[in-house]
Amino acid sequence: MLFEMVMSGFGGQGIMYMGDLLAQSAIAEGLNATFFPTYGVAMRGGTANCIVVISDEEIGSPLLDEPHGAVVMNQPSLDRFQGMIQKGGIIIGNSSMLNPDTCSRDGEVRTVWIPATEIARDVTGNERSANIVAFGAFLKQEPVIKTETVEEKFRQLPARKKHMIESNLKALQAGLDFA
Repeated sequence: MLFEMVMSGFGGQGIMYMGDLLAQSAIAEGLNATFFPTYGVAMRGGTANCIVVISDEEIGSPLLDEPHGAVVMNQPSLDRFQGMIQKGGIIIGNSSMLNPDTCSRDGEVRTVWIPATEIARDVTGNERSANIVAFGAFLKQEPVIKTETVEEKFRQLPARKKHMIESNLKALQAGLDFA
């Protein structure tokens, strides 16, 4: 098993958290995983993306040419990464912040357009959970790890972040339900 993906958006959208969550969950399930973050010039508001590779064998490099999937949270991310996704791969896009009509890969890749920002606001009262909503949609379409593992990772948050557990669980379920 080998699954390579890119997650991308603006700094502050939880891109790194989403990628780290995927990698840590894969490791908890006994898989190998790499997490390779890339930050733009500014931490909040600049570009942010990460590459996650999951495998049941040793991973030779955290870099990739044709990922199996992408979670893109804004228009610049869709514009930049849609051409990289391998034929038959998947793009999960936050339609709250991008225009699905600009995707040139329809028919070549599976696409799921989810209004993650609006769903997060409705379900948790906070737009900052949009990354977890999109992550839930991804897991529904590509169950490379178990949802239960992700939920357990939420429950293991440090004491100073315990308030996030319930909102993360709600956001994850909303993404799973949407997809």
